[in-house]
Amino acid sequence: MGHHINAVIGTHEAVKSLAAKFGPPIPTELPSGLVIVPLDELRLDMIAMSVEPAIEGFTYLTPLMAQEIASTAGGSLLYIETHYFGGTGGQSAAYFQDGGLRWWRAESSEEVQPGSRLADHYARTAICGKSPISEGLSKLGVQRSDDCDEFDQIGLHRFRSLEALGIEFDD
Repeated sequence: MGHHINAVIGTHEAVKSLAAKFGPPIPTELPSGLVIVPLDELRLDMIAMSVEPAIEGFTYLTPLMAQEIASTAGGSLLYIETHYFGGTGGQSAAYFQDGGLRWWRAESSEEVQPGSRLADHYARTAICGKSPISEGLSKLGVQRSDDCDEFDQIGLHRFRSLEALGIEFDD
């Protein structure tokens, strides 16, 4: 089973301006006073259409898009990307606070070229088994429990696709 989502997570206040650009679906409520706003390609283009390459470790997040998210955020928020299928894939997270990109991290189970910038990045950012998204969620104040990491604590395992978050695609 796959898992593929692009979204921003934050409080209603933090995502309000960004979500207002998009229309339906409305943000989905999460525990801990957070909401998640799905980002399909149309919504990503609405944030900032750009031909520049994505930030290392991301599929969609470009420097221009990061600037737009940072300038629009009404508080701290987390941009996330997941792409898993059949147990392989990866995830990325970027934390925005006070009008800037303050932290980002990516990891992948896919092989990367040894000595490449991406391999160096993965080696530099490896954190004791904590995934990039869980680490980012902890920056938003989500606390893990004895049974669940931050990802599961707010129920992100329920959303395996953009459709599960209310995005409708034309056939």
